[in-house]
Order: sequence, then C-alpha cells, then structure tokens
Amino acid sequence: MKLAVVGTGYWGKNHVRALKELLDEGKISHLSICDTDEKRADEIAQHYGIPYCTSSHELSDDVDGVVIATPSDTHHALAKEFLAAGKDVLVEKPMTLHSRRAEELIQIAEKNECILMVGHIFRYHSAVNEIKRRITRGDFGSIYYMMSNRFSLRYPRKDMGVLFALGIHEVDVFCYLMDQPYPEELFATVSNYIGKTEETAQIITYFKGGATGYAFESWLTPVYGKRRELVVVGSRMSARIDYLKPNEITFFDATISQETVSQEDSYVIPIEYREPLKEELLDFITCMKTRKQPVANMHIGKAAVEMIEKAMESAKEGRKIRL
Repeated sequence: MKLAVVGTGYWGKNHVRALKELLDEGKISHLSICDTDEKRADEIAQHYGIPYCTSSHELSDDVDGVVIATPSDTHHALAKEFLAAGKDVLVEKPMTLHSRRAEELIQIAEKNECILMVGHIFRYHSAVNEIKRRITRGDFGSIYYMMSNRFSLRYPRKDMGVLFALGIHEVDVFCYLMDQPYPEELFATVSNYIGKTEETAQIITYFKGGATGYAFESWLTPVYGKRRELVVVGSRMSARIDYLKPNEITFFDATISQETVSQEDSYVIPIEYREPLKEELLDFITCMKTRKQPVANMHIGKAAVEMIEKAMESAKEGRKIRL
C-alpha cells in the first residue's frame, strides 16, 4: 500500500509522522510527501528518510492513496484531481468550503469506486467512543443536552473563522453521539471583533428525541487559557471529557427527572488512549484494502459542511434553520 501526504504544514507534518510510524510497523509499503514549499518538503523528507516532490501531478502514478492536508480552499481541487485519477483520498476537514463541491467529490468517488474519507478525527477519539458506547448501552438514560467548549487566545486565522475551524468538530461529534446524520434544527450567533472572519461563535443544535447540543468556540478568550471539553448530561448519568487529558473521563452518577434531582458519586475512569490521528489513518488503510466505507466517510464530511453553511445562514438571518 503506497501512500503520500500532500501538504506538510501545521497539521500535515503530523500525518507524516504518524504514517512513518505505520510504515515502520509494516502497515504500508511506501510513504512520500508533496509540498509546493520545497525547503519545507526537503527538511521533512530528510528527517524521515522518505522521498518528496513539489507538484501533485508527480504523484498520480506512484501511489494508491493520498492524504490531503493543505489549506482548506485547495481541498476540492486536489481531491478532485486524485479521485479522477482513481486514487483513494483522505482529505482533512472541512471536506470543502461549499456543500455543492462536496457533492461533486462524492459523485466522482462513486463513479471511480474510490474511497473518500474526511478527517473528522474526534470520531476516533477513545474517550468520545467510550461515551458513545455507554449512550448506546443506555447507561445515560435519556440524553438531555451536550455542551462543548473550545476556548483559546490566539490571533484569528485569515482563511476561515471558528465555525469551519472549530465548530465543525462540535456539530459532527454531536451527530456521532446521537447517531443521527443531522440535527432537526440549529441556531447560531457569531462575532468578529478584530478581523473579517468570525472569532467567536455559538451553535445550538436540536435533535430528534429532544436532545440539544450547545457548542461555544472562541479564539479571543484570555480568561481560561486553552480549554477543550465535552459535557454530556443524561437522565441517569453525565460525563465530562477534557480533551487536554485524553486518557480519562469524569463520570457523574446523577438522576435528573421530574420526580427527583440528585447526585451521588463522581469518579474518573482511565481510558486506554490511542492516538486519534493514527486510528484515523489505520481506518483509511483498512478501507483501502477492504473497500468498506470508513467511520468518517464522505457523506459525513458533506453533512458537516452543510451544517456549518446552515449555521452561517442562521447567524446572518437571526433565526433557527431546519435541516
């Protein structure tokens, strides 16, 4: 199995590192990289002892699949190029910046019988999957609400705002936990204080069955330091994940009903942590071999883009949007 990483910047270099580990473990037979910045490509290639090129056209005949980790506005064109050449593709999130372009990629992938996977990495997070297992088993009872916070203090990105950069993670995780492709409705508000794109946003998602998801993200929060957390509240149990402590979950035995509201114990359980990025790449490699659809498949990628489009529409019009 021959793979290449296209784009070796901030996130792409992590793909290279993880795939080099899988190469050393014998999970793939070849790894190469491609980056238009030749100096960067050469440095990374020398560090890992792998070949590089500076044009995506040079890769088509030499690989079975590619990982695209370039700027988001290039995802569509690059994925289209490789899918048209019959290559399997793992493209980082967001799949595209427009749902109609995501649909075009799906049609090309289906026509050429290619695997098209999207980097919704939290579907491969050990703690998220532990909570999902317990929800499915009924441990939580009825899910009342989910709350996700992503705060930090950094200069806003120029290529996209927090909705596509961060909010897309939250809405995807909410859908994953609820086992629903979309919420029934959503409402969003956004603010931009120092740039042209939104630096702070809140998304409220309303699911079939009554569960609600609240996502709050901001690049302009000096109060907390960096915070990444997920809270799930049910009628019989609640839980909190601190993504900065990925090997544990805090559970709360609490009953919340019309008859009683009571809390008993809270406890932390250790999680066998497996690096989500590596698990994601292993799923891609497995699906390339078996031709089965990945956990984070192309339809999930398109749905996430659609939800962010609807969030933008909601924020602009100041109303709930049905999906």
